Amino acid sequence: MQRTLEQVAIAGRNRFHIHISGEDGVDKDTVGRLIHEASDWADGGYFALDVSLVPETLVGRELFGSERAAIASLPGESSGALDRLSGGTVLIDHVDALPKELQQALAAALREGRFRRIGGSSTTPLECRVIAASAEPLDALVQSGRLVPELAQQLRLLEIQLLPLRDRREDIVAIASLALAQAREAVERELGRPARARGFTREALERLRDHGWPGNERELREQVHSAVRLAREEEIGPDDLLFSPELGDDVPSFRDAKRKFEREYVARVLKLCRGNISRAARIAKKDRKDFYDVMRRNQIKPEAFR
Repeated sequence: MQRTLEQVAIAGRNRFHIHISGEDGVDKDTVGRLIHEASDWADGGYFALDVSLVPETLVGRELFGSERAAIASLPGESSGALDRLSGGTVLIDHVDALPKELQQALAAALREGRFRRIGGSSTTPLECRVIAASAEPLDALVQSGRLVPELAQQLRLLEIQLLPLRDRREDIVAIASLALAQAREAVERELGRPARARGFTREALERLRDHGWPGNERELREQVHSAVRLAREEEIGPDDLLFSPELGDDVPSFRDAKRKFEREYVARVLKLCRGNISRAARIAKKDRKDFYDVMRRNQIKPEAFR
């Protein structure tokens, strides 16, 4: 945690664009906000765009904006995060999920300091800091073909790598204590009465340190917030924690499990159809373009099944 805060201070003193890597749940958004607040962009706004949650057909509009009638189904002009946050900070999470053409456009914007709206002909000055984030470091993304080298080059000046919580157990008590204070405030706002829990028993802290935390800080905060609501005493005990420490590391996150299923399902259908995309899409009951987008997102090539 201390190393991360030192890197946050470096980023705060400078205006360059940066990259944050780490598993889902390791608080990349929180680190992005800390960088924003430590910089001279702090008076501007902060916006986090999770590319994985935006349909591929709309993510360019969300990021760059669009000119009138650039997207037939969405008439009218739209400002994107890059011009809406002028003087502020934009965090782009799961940046490797951006379509390759948008990755190239973003690389050009960071290199030239100007960007073009979707469907536009003129360019607009880029006057915000971009923080890109992903689960893996830049080199791994480039080697796997999920990130274009040009974009990685623009983000290399500072890359903050956040370790999973299971690899830095010395941080667990500090994070749990902060989560307890935040949960107490939330409960008191919601219920209009003081929260009963004020600390942890030694046994509860041992259970927190022993857990595998596949969901990282996000899972830890959720556990503490639930415990504050359930606690019957002033100290949270092990019975107030709603997990079994024997489970832990073998349980993937919902997002990782969904991605694995998606990859395996598409590969299975393509193998059955010997690489015929149209036939595979019919079996999957999906539009051919949508099925192709899923293939591209998972780096699956139909030639491998012919």
